[in-house]
Amino acid sequence: MGTSRRSFGGRLALCAVAALALGVLAGGCGSRNPHAPGTLDRADFFAGKGQRLEAVAAYEAFVRHNPTDSLAAEAQFRKAMMYMELKEFPLAAVEFQILRKDFPTSPRVEEALFQEGLSYLRQVGDLRRDASGALEARAHFLRFRSTYPQSTRLAAVDAELAGISDLLVRKRLQQVQVFRQLGRWPAVAAVLDGLLTDEPRSSLIPEVLWVRAQAAVKLDDPSGATAFCERLVADYPAGEYAARAAELAARLKSGAGS
Repeated sequence: MGTSRRSFGGRLALCAVAALALGVLAGGCGSRNPHAPGTLDRADFFAGKGQRLEAVAAYEAFVRHNPTDSLAAEAQFRKAMMYMELKEFPLAAVEFQILRKDFPTSPRVEEALFQEGLSYLRQVGDLRRDASGALEARAHFLRFRSTYPQSTRLAAVDAELAGISDLLVRKRLQQVQVFRQLGRWPAVAAVLDGLLTDEPRSSLIPEVLWVRAQAAVKLDDPSGATAFCERLVADYPAGEYAARAAELAARLKSGAGS
């Protein structure tokens, strides 16, 4: 996946963060921790105090020195979650991947797969530039659904998938707005037709249908415009576009046009 391609850079950044944390520990901050170095209790103490960098380093130390311990997978998971709290999402994704690879029988694998998907999604920045993070997150969540069809996380996964769909639709609607301003109605129609096919989960489909009906009018396709309006009214009768769509459909049927 995309994060795998970034693993080398992620590990370098990880090492830098861990080195910083170890430096803090060496500077005396660790003296306030009553637990012995290399123990899980020591890492949990730092985490409980909100000392996340120190917690990352301590979890790393525990896993490194106790790779066969029954709690090693748990320490690896908690380390990854520390990166989530630090908003170091690419590093978190790498750590969740390591957990799944190094501890494949751990009961934490399912949750790690879910959290990995969240880490991809949290990396999504300006959609005007790049939607790859959202697409990667969607592929990951679909994989989760297939792998764990009985998971208690399915409702959360479906909510994330719907949100991803909305993100992608908003990006395309920005493009559509530019095409409308330029009067490029065939391009508007093509983009919206693609959205209707590819993003049926989106809560923005009523807006897509409404703009698509307007595009059909501009393209001198009254029957198509009527069909989109009727679909909008039938599928989303309580939505904000329903009344306008019904009115436009009535005008088109009467031959009054837009």
